[in-house]
Amino acid sequence: MSDVEKARSLFEQAGLSFPTIPEALAGQLKEREEWRFSTRTLPRIPYDLPYYSEETDGPEEYAVLSHDGHGVNSYAIQYYLVTGPLRMFLHLGWGGAYMDHDREASKIRTCFALADAIVSEVKTTEKLAPGERLTIVGADFYGSSWSAPRQGPYRYEAGMEGVVQVLSGALAWLRIGLMNSSE
Repeated sequence: MSDVEKARSLFEQAGLSFPTIPEALAGQLKEREEWRFSTRTLPRIPYDLPYYSEETDGPEEYAVLSHDGHGVNSYAIQYYLVTGPLRMFLHLGWGGAYMDHDREASKIRTCFALADAIVSEVKTTEKLAPGERLTIVGADFYGSSWSAPRQGPYRYEAGMEGVVQVLSGALAWLRIGLMNSSE
């Protein structure tokens, strides 16, 4: 079984969907530790969202899919995807002692469905010129934001609702340009 197949099986057995990993990256996905898959070396644990989302000298393309945390209730799924013009970092609460497993898994499936739609739209969009980036940070613990050329940043409060708003807003902009665009 390949590492991408292991990751898919692990996530599906846990009641989570498996997010899009572009084919070129999927073949490079390696299991680094239990519940930690990545196409890159990990200089810090994936739980350190600010490190990855603010990184300026990391690989041009990579995927990270992980479950990390600490304490009793500070656990989250991390899905980081940097590919082409897309820089997407999702940090979604799941696995803490006081979390409702089924409810949180349902929210993650919703977020992954939106993220999958974004990955698909980015492949064909004409809204991003060469060198331009769409950056999405969706984190129910920290707050969420998204920005694109001539857009945002749009910021939302912590909580899963903010993550869904960020993903929905970025997707709407990609599809029909609903934000304050100068186009």
